[in-house]
Amino acid sequence: MTGQANTGTVGRRVELRRVMFKAIAGRVKAAASAIDDAVRQTHAARLAIMAVRLRRPLPLLAILIGATLLFCLYLAWSSGRGVFLVLSPASPTGIGAGIAGVLAGLAVLELCAAFAIAMMTGALQLAYDTGRHRVRALLLIACAMVLAGLGWRLSALDPTALSLPAILPMLAGAGLVALTIWFERAYLRPAYPGFRDFWVDVVDARLFLMRAAHGE
Repeated sequence: MTGQANTGTVGRRVELRRVMFKAIAGRVKAAASAIDDAVRQTHAARLAIMAVRLRRPLPLLAILIGATLLFCLYLAWSSGRGVFLVLSPASPTGIGAGIAGVLAGLAVLELCAAFAIAMMTGALQLAYDTGRHRVRALLLIACAMVLAGLGWRLSALDPTALSLPAILPMLAGAGLVALTIWFERAYLRPAYPGFRDFWVDVVDARLFLMRAAHGE
């Protein structure tokens, strides 16, 4: 009888632990799902999703969006690092300064990503209102200004003092030139194998951006 009672007690304990484990696992899963939904609603995550979804139909635009996201991450890291360095003398353990740096970095990342999406929305609206020929003219003017600025900066730059902040404008200028060349071929040269319908792409891009802005 005692053995049967002990066996029943052990069985109840095992069942209780199993129920508790399932409850904890369910809560952890719900928390992870909530965190995932919250992350997906951020502008930075939307930029990443756009880059992933455009990598096959429009690889160049996907690369440019990815580069924009990397630039936002760089600004966020620089801002967070700056806040940490400023506050670290007043934080003996460094925990408070670290938390402040992380929060500042996340805030800057979200603001930069939101600004980038707003710029894309404005650019698409401008393209829709002006047409492909005026867009090409604007791109050429922007390229000329950027290349002139880069040429002036390179003439005064010491090759031994190259750093990431000095290289980023060069990469941005190269990206703008690549975008202009691609735009010229894709929308203004019907003989080009990758020729596309400008208006259809603009409308599709606006709808895509609207869906991405709502987390779809």
